[in-house]
Amino acid sequence: MREFSRLFFPIVLLTIAVGVSCNKTDETTTGLYMSGPLVSNVPSHLISGTEFQLRATGITLPVDSLTYKWTTKGFNVDSLLGPTGTIIVPDSVGLYDITIRVSHPRYTASQLNKTVIVFNPNSAESFSGVVKGDQYITDSRDGQKYYFSSIGSTDWFNTNLNWNGKGMPYNNVDALAAIFGRLYTWTETTQNICPAGWRVPSNEDWEELAKNANGGVSIPFDSNWPKIGERLSVTAKLNSENIWKYSPNNIKSNLFNWNALPGGNSLNSLRNFINMNQYGMWWSATEKDSKNAYYRYIHFDGPDFPYSYAGKSTFGASVRCVRNSDN
Repeated sequence: MREFSRLFFPIVLLTIAVGVSCNKTDETTTGLYMSGPLVSNVPSHLISGTEFQLRATGITLPVDSLTYKWTTKGFNVDSLLGPTGTIIVPDSVGLYDITIRVSHPRYTASQLNKTVIVFNPNSAESFSGVVKGDQYITDSRDGQKYYFSSIGSTDWFNTNLNWNGKGMPYNNVDALAAIFGRLYTWTETTQNICPAGWRVPSNEDWEELAKNANGGVSIPFDSNWPKIGERLSVTAKLNSENIWKYSPNNIKSNLFNWNALPGGNSLNSLRNFINMNQYGMWWSATEKDSKNAYYRYIHFDGPDFPYSYAGKSTFGASVRCVRNSDN
């Protein structure tokens, strides 16, 4: 099989992450235009009630007498001045606009607008569908809780790993890690990224999962695993919007509370991100060869759970941690 990352155009159709941005200038122009594109660190998503540090950069000329004004209606302040500033994200979930305008007495102003999705991952009214279960462990490294299910002789995380010692959240948006976990290269998965006592699943671990999801009938790793993808996927919503793109070909039954979500993947060593809301992808600990390793994926428009392989240090996918069950 060919490397999965070569099969897709670098186009992402987002269902939940709508970020609108544009550069504008004043209607009254002075004939002089600022040099350098105005950019900001405003992300597509923010978690309600958290603090965020705004930052605007990019203007290279002029270098003095610039006035930066943020418009942050709905946040704890409606506006503030300066290239940087601190805001508190509102408690109410929904869409919010953040605008940065840079002006100068002799230059045409530059303006950038972004729309942010504010959500609460701990509120069923904001993030719904994922079933945590009753069993959980606490990661001693950062205090995060991971719920898990005992499936056959193996315990499986019910959500993706979200340890920030390695990897990267989708599009470098920290808030998205609360939903999808982080994306890791296979090389990073060999560096003890799971909590103590847990490991990245091997091909054999994956085969056991498939057997249990297939009514006790074994399925080899190197097959498409018919219908297994829809049995492990979950219907989940963020601010009332479906996280998976709709398709009648994937009827999600969320067996074992496995909670498969379309967290996408990354390319170019965690620099580029694609396929959120369309694909979920999970590493195997098993190597294909010296340069590549295996992973499995679920597509929104199909019921199966196929496998592929990709570059160990360049491709980024999600991780589910496992351990031998005590049961």
